[in-house]
Amino acid sequence: MQKILMASLTLTAAALVGCLGGGDPPLAARPNILMIMADDLGYSDIGAFGGEISTPNMDALVASGRVLTHYRTGTTCSPTRAMLMSGTDHHIAGLGSMAELLGVAIATNTAPWGASNTYGLTSLPDGYEGYLNERVLWMPQLLADGGYHTYMAGKWHIAQSPASPAATGGAPFALYPDAYPKRRGFERSFALLQGGGSHFAPVTGKPTVADLGASYVEDDQAVTLPADFYSSNSYTDKLIEYLESSKGDGKPFFGYLAYTAPHWPLQAPDADIAQYAGRYDEGYEAIRDRRIAKQKALGLIPADFHPNAGLDGTFGRPKWNSLSPEQKAVEARKMEVYAAMVDNMDRNIGRLIQYLKDTGRYDNTLIVFTSDNGAEGSPSQFVNNANTDNSLANIGRPLSNVAYGERWAEVSATPFRLWKGMATEGGVTAPLVVRLPGQSVSKPQLSDLTHVSDLLPTFLEAAGIANPGTTYAGRTVHPITGVSLLARLQDRTTTATRGANDALVDELFTGRYVIRDNWKLVSVQAPFGDNSWQLFNLATDRSESHNVIDAHPALAAQLMAEYDAYVARTGVVHAPGGLGRAPAP
Repeated sequence: MQKILMASLTLTAAALVGCLGGGDPPLAARPNILMIMADDLGYSDIGAFGGEISTPNMDALVASGRVLTHYRTGTTCSPTRAMLMSGTDHHIAGLGSMAELLGVAIATNTAPWGASNTYGLTSLPDGYEGYLNERVLWMPQLLADGGYHTYMAGKWHIAQSPASPAATGGAPFALYPDAYPKRRGFERSFALLQGGGSHFAPVTGKPTVADLGASYVEDDQAVTLPADFYSSNSYTDKLIEYLESSKGDGKPFFGYLAYTAPHWPLQAPDADIAQYAGRYDEGYEAIRDRRIAKQKALGLIPADFHPNAGLDGTFGRPKWNSLSPEQKAVEARKMEVYAAMVDNMDRNIGRLIQYLKDTGRYDNTLIVFTSDNGAEGSPSQFVNNANTDNSLANIGRPLSNVAYGERWAEVSATPFRLWKGMATEGGVTAPLVVRLPGQSVSKPQLSDLTHVSDLLPTFLEAAGIANPGTTYAGRTVHPITGVSLLARLQDRTTTATRGANDALVDELFTGRYVIRDNWKLVSVQAPFGDNSWQLFNLATDRSESHNVIDAHPALAAQLMAEYDAYVARTGVVHAPGGLGRAPAP
């Protein structure tokens, strides 16, 4: 059976190259695969998605590719990355919760975690290891074994495990070397192991908390950052270096470029920041309204779309005109730096694409660009030290350590509700652009319900590599549960990726959602909800503004049953208190 499947997929890949010009290809004609992932980029931050930030290279990718408008991610960084690399649910792949936050819960004895509760450090349930575990498939290994060079540069974030702060010197998690990129199949890798860190190299003698919390490895070896390090520049340099090392050898490559921009701390080169001086002085509401108008003009949302009302003046989140001049200056500066980070990232993407063109590899490269989740809305989450300088004049420069907060995150998430960490559309909807090999003009937007776990099977099919099923390299593994998008991307079928009865389900930090046939059952944690179920019709209310659960009790009950089945299937462990509610009688 496996040999038959391999033959079938190889013929599919051959047909792909044949339809793009070519015939039955040799190994070298199999497409290269380039996966580019931004970090905490909001849905509307790119120009082609409604933003005012200068992103000509990402816009050009849209103009030569295809936008998938109903693509979903996990609600935060590491769960999404685990699903990308394994092709299945993060509760199965090892990131049932983020290692850092699970470590805090265990250290503080927060039920059900901790020594006096159900689960402690020595009794973690399967799927909560904190790292990409051994029970799932690994994208780089599959591609390497299938004849690809495999290279990555950037953020990994799936090689940690909860640990005792007493054993680590204060951190509630430890690095897990067996899950480093090289151990999961990357031939060469330059990786930030944690979830974030300063974008510049540490200032000599003045490490900030963000500097101290970041570890880098090249392959398996720890490295010290060079003085001229800036994350987006340096990651791009490193991936180009790896690609250059195998130029002309006839073997396809898989490149994974995992930027940490625009994840906090907000930092960018002075020249990039200067381009945005004064651009955000109008404030949150004006910029958001302008993005909404542009999204309607671009056809990303219907002309009659009613955006989520957001936090404008609610939940103690002030309107722009209620801020003092000093507060406005700080807020505008934060968004200027954020925009500069996105602009810089875009320029580096353009540099990489130009390199592929210059070396003759662009035409035969499948390119995917996305973000790992929605915009980051945490207002403040930093522990700073005496070396930190968050003065207005220094925001965005080395030693600064700030985020841009909830109101700007709401702008980035336009036109959706809330942001990263929430199961709302603003938390799990990310821009997704796919450019097929040989494609030079845009194709119509695809509105299929799609998911980050779909990318691994898509890459395998494009590469002509068999889906291994439940065994691989002597291991029993959980099978891929994502669905290949290739036939839909190539217009070989008009059948949607997921049918009316196929659901997407997820949970993190007790926030949950079930999406099926344009209906979304969702719960939102404090302070913006009490984790009660809400129901929205995404066909008419994707902004999640009108909860209709009381009007559709039977449907709500069906979707709740879908969620219960998901919990049983994936081994979700809920923190106690306030989960769900029964539909109205």
